[in-house]
Amino acid sequence: MLALALLFLWRVIFSWSVNLIPDECSYWAWSRHLDWSYFDNSGMVAYLIRLSTEILGDQTPFSVRLAFLLLSGFTTYLIYRVSCLMFANRTRALFLVVLFSLAPVVLLGASAAIHDNALVFFWVLALWATARFLKSGDSRWFYVIGIAAGLSIQSKYTGILVLPCVLLFLLWSKAHRRLVLTKEPWLGALVSLIFALPILWWNVTHQWASLHHILFIGSNAVSMTRRIGDGIGYHLAQFLLVSPFFYVAMVLACCSAFARNIRRPKPEEILLLSFSLPLPLFGLLAFKGHVEANWAFMGYISASALAVEVILRAAREQRGGIWRHFNRSFFKWAAILAVGPAALVILHAWIGVLPSFIEKRIAKEDRIIWETRGWDGLGKHVGQLKRDGDVIAGDSYQLCALLEFNVPGQPNVRYLSPWKRPTQFDVWERSFDNLKGRNILYVSPRPLEPSSDDLTTIYENFGKVEALPPFKVLYHGVAIREVLIYRGYDFDPFHPRRLGPRSLLYKDYQ
Repeated sequence: MLALALLFLWRVIFSWSVNLIPDECSYWAWSRHLDWSYFDNSGMVAYLIRLSTEILGDQTPFSVRLAFLLLSGFTTYLIYRVSCLMFANRTRALFLVVLFSLAPVVLLGASAAIHDNALVFFWVLALWATARFLKSGDSRWFYVIGIAAGLSIQSKYTGILVLPCVLLFLLWSKAHRRLVLTKEPWLGALVSLIFALPILWWNVTHQWASLHHILFIGSNAVSMTRRIGDGIGYHLAQFLLVSPFFYVAMVLACCSAFARNIRRPKPEEILLLSFSLPLPLFGLLAFKGHVEANWAFMGYISASALAVEVILRAAREQRGGIWRHFNRSFFKWAAILAVGPAALVILHAWIGVLPSFIEKRIAKEDRIIWETRGWDGLGKHVGQLKRDGDVIAGDSYQLCALLEFNVPGQPNVRYLSPWKRPTQFDVWERSFDNLKGRNILYVSPRPLEPSSDDLTTIYENFGKVEALPPFKVLYHGVAIREVLIYRGYDFDPFHPRRLGPRSLLYKDYQ
């Protein structure tokens, strides 16, 4: 219990002291424009941010993350309850939640204001409700499962996988197979799809932009070599998410449980295996097209519960073979290899462990420093340069969101990059016509230069362009990157070329 209390205290400290990273700023920007859904994904993350910031009455990293901090605590409790329901052993359940909480991705991001943390909570809620059904036999639990599945879909599109997970469990379990022909599971599924109606409505009224977005980012790799490389890269990333020892233990335990349950299905184990479906699903899809490393993370929850049960049962029965390696020493080193890299990430973000000449060379490749350092300083710098009447603009949606959060007064920022991919900012402002005649404070990591045969820019759309003092991101006293700032006078979106209205479809930018 002390370990869990300390881990939650760490999340509170993180939520309070660490500035928002780019993705969190983007979702905070969403929360300022509540909608049925959004260009990139469904809207739960925005609704939770808006709720917590309204309750606290301010816009700070802590107020943005508060709802997710609380959900992380509830998620931990639900994982504990699922283990207790499945295996009736509180000590084992506590062991599970401690191990799960030590995974690097959980240590570093459990309270971050991102889609995944909302999805994980509602996913575990669905798993808990299914476990309650399993133990009680009361079919009314399918309505709770349906609500949890619907809220999972509202949290992230991959939340829809709750439905096939439950169906897989019912089909696999001989004792429950007959329920597929009863009304409760299907009414529960219908309840979940009601939560998807706002997403459907948003897409109907926005040219199915989200569907086009998903198809684009998940499009197939063009060559077999690229597919194999992407697939291997995805699986290597899983080692970093959950740590190598935890990952190996889960894979071996789940494979062992799968083989055993093909012959003699045990409801508790096949339930956990069924809710691990995202792991093999995205693991295979990674060799076909682009798959983000975090897309399958919710599958690790049930896989972790199953792994703890399988390994500790093998220890209790004193099995030989590979299981004898999963002893106290294994778990000690598993914890060290989980906490150690996470501590190194924290230390690097805080003081920087690499020499400045290396950091300057790798620049954006070091996501730790790139995402955590300099954004609040950039906001203050831009705020000092801003004059009355200036419109602040950026050339990427991440930069626009970062500026909105960090510039004093948190003004609206325009996305001004007419030839790049569509973004959520284009949903809010698809036309540049209302910027005619305005002076624009243009922020970009790239120089704003006159158009050439190789590159078309917005330089000629200004009557005059004035370079302002850039902002330098310092690392050990050395400037490792610059953000350039220009004041463009008398913006003309009609001449010498018409800018916008912006399309929400990727095909129009290829």
